[in-house]
Amino acid sequence: MKNGFYIIVSLLILMACKPSVPKEYIQPGDMEDILYDYHIAQAMAKAHRNQEMDVLKTEYFTAVLKKHGVTEAEFDSSLVYYYSHVKRLQGIYQNVNDRLSDEAKMLGSTVGEIGQYSRYSTTGDTASIWKGQTDIMLMPFPAMNRYDFTVEVDTSFYKGDSFSFQFMTEYLWQAGYKDAVVCVVTKYEGDSIIQTSNHVSVSGLSQIRIPANHERKLKEMHGFIYLATGGADDANARRMMFISQVQLIRFHNKEQANETNNSKADSLQRTDNAGRPMPDAIQRGNIGGLRDRPVPAPPGNR
Repeated sequence: MKNGFYIIVSLLILMACKPSVPKEYIQPGDMEDILYDYHIAQAMAKAHRNQEMDVLKTEYFTAVLKKHGVTEAEFDSSLVYYYSHVKRLQGIYQNVNDRLSDEAKMLGSTVGEIGQYSRYSTTGDTASIWKGQTDIMLMPFPAMNRYDFTVEVDTSFYKGDSFSFQFMTEYLWQAGYKDAVVCVVTKYEGDSIIQTSNHVSVSGLSQIRIPANHERKLKEMHGFIYLATGGADDANARRMMFISQVQLIRFHNKEQANETNNSKADSLQRTDNAGRPMPDAIQRGNIGGLRDRPVPAPPGNR
């Protein structure tokens, strides 16, 4: 019995131990620092909006690797390892994204459109209703290049609602063209369908506006983000798309929301009154015109 207990404890310990990254690859903390500096360098290169921008991106990337004492071959082989450990890479990029956001705030960056809605709750005329993943890693390989989602539609959705689906994107792309498609499909009463889509080819804020339908109520909402293969000849070329801060904002049309709320309140009142007995005094006053008749005195007082 005692041996069985020790076996169980040993198994639990083994299950709890997270496998470490092999030493021949860049370790997670170092990879985080490299990717952080990489995106800072890419932003610096983008400041030169001319034909030299691509050259500067390459030069700055080489400078980042040199700063960290890593060769391009070591970096690429490490990325290949992380490709097969997407959860680990996704965690690294979450930390990178947090550091980039903190750096922007320290430099006095104003709150963009994606940030101004972060304070909203899940209810109200303007509500943040996203319940899916907020951080997504996509790579142009089968089973890793598409994220599908479904939004639960309930009684808090009204006619005339409009939506904004938005997120931040960071590309790590070595070769080939960058192209992702984001699509949101809304299905309304009567099976009418509206499909809204957009292409995402640069890092930064991406946003899709889903227009209001003032005639029909929403029944279903679903969509996807799909990363194209990129057309690169080298299958091991650096190609990743990290998506963060995913939000779906619902905007009520105030006039139609008020009409819906008033209709609900009126319906509740009618339902409530339908099953409620009338007060006894009202019943006595409405039976046979007895309301004005004197009440007989008890027999003992006659």
